[in-house]
Amino acid sequence: MVFDPNILAVWSIIWKILATAGIVIITGRLAWSAGPVVTSVLVALPVNFGPGLFLISLSENNEFVLRGALYGLAGGAAVLLYLTGFIKAAKFGQFYVALLVGLTFWFLMAWPIVNWDLSLFEALVFVFIGVLLRLLFRPTDAALVTRVSSPASWRFLIIRGLVAGCFIAGIVVTAPMTGPAVAGILLSFPTTLCTTGWMLQGHYGLGFVSATYNAASKTLILYVIFCVMTIVSLEFLSGPIAILLCFGLVAFLGAVFAIVTVRLNIGVYK
Repeated sequence: MVFDPNILAVWSIIWKILATAGIVIITGRLAWSAGPVVTSVLVALPVNFGPGLFLISLSENNEFVLRGALYGLAGGAAVLLYLTGFIKAAKFGQFYVALLVGLTFWFLMAWPIVNWDLSLFEALVFVFIGVLLRLLFRPTDAALVTRVSSPASWRFLIIRGLVAGCFIAGIVVTAPMTGPAVAGILLSFPTTLCTTGWMLQGHYGLGFVSATYNAASKTLILYVIFCVMTIVSLEFLSGPIAILLCFGLVAFLGAVFAIVTVRLNIGVYK
């Protein structure tokens, strides 16, 4: 039986959209009961970068995937600056102002990264620079927030999840044309953070977003660990296997952290 390649391409795009949307929807639904600290674990996991890199690995060779992972790792520094800029600007009480400031911070770091011929050491140096800048402009800890009376509706979450899914699918589809550097830095773009923040502020409030982002700047270590493990694993494993294995290990670490956080009653709900 011969499948129409056009039909397969359409189904591939639909699957990519739904897979990413599902992650955003689950995060949004759990946020009500989990609180900002545990939610930060969910948004700090490479739910953007991991699936995107996996889908690219299905059609590209290991060298392409490895280069993309290097730029994704360095892109973690830009994400740290996005979080810092957003939290700083959130004190003015306007989500879109904070978002614009955060994205400006991201661009200022991402631009030199994408134009640099990276090695693993240089990618880690960029991450270190991002950490230093985050400490230099460190925002004050977010205030305690009160849990709203009910979780966000499914319709509310589905619409925002599909927006995120469309963005990721677009990056994956165009990756072969953009090259590994651009694909990697775009996959590291804080899409999940932006769309999840957009979704969270609409129902839970800007204070919840700031508290989640403040905690995410610490739990972003999970993303860095995933990138480093993937880069190392690609030296002796195929792309899809390496990414699935590393994603599973990081998800396990995130789950352990979340469980410990809940057991110790660590959170920012009043």
